[in-house]
Amino acid sequence: MIVKKGDWIGKGSVLVDGATLGVGLELALKIVEDEDGFTLTGDLSGAGQGPISIRIAPNDVGTYVIDARILTAALDGIAKLESEPNLALVWNEAQTQSGTMALFLVDTGIGCRGFFRENNNTITWEMLIQPKQEVITGENIVSFRPRR
Repeated sequence: MIVKKGDWIGKGSVLVDGATLGVGLELALKIVEDEDGFTLTGDLSGAGQGPISIRIAPNDVGTYVIDARILTAALDGIAKLESEPNLALVWNEAQTQSGTMALFLVDTGIGCRGFFRENNNTITWEMLIQPKQEVITGENIVSFRPRR
């Protein structure tokens, strides 16, 4: 998996069907790894506001199973996370919601692009995800680069 355990932040935009300009989207995410897989928890703000909870675990055929709660959507799915790009496909039980996502390395972090379809409406998103850096302060510390 391209994204590793730790704290992450993301900034990007969401584009709704028929719109010409995207709406800002931000992500705060914590990834925890255990012996059975990964748990991702966090919050979205901006275009979509609310909690995220995703469980990712390997299955017996070399892919990964996904159990995701994103905002109000309850989704299950499958992912290929062993090589780049990481790809995922999710859907709800009633088959009225479905989504895709791709993660790939870029110069300044990890790119994330995807689609989500509910009934006849489709949204696309694009986001840059980066490790969250702790800001260390002190009278004798000088920063040569701006911190995120």
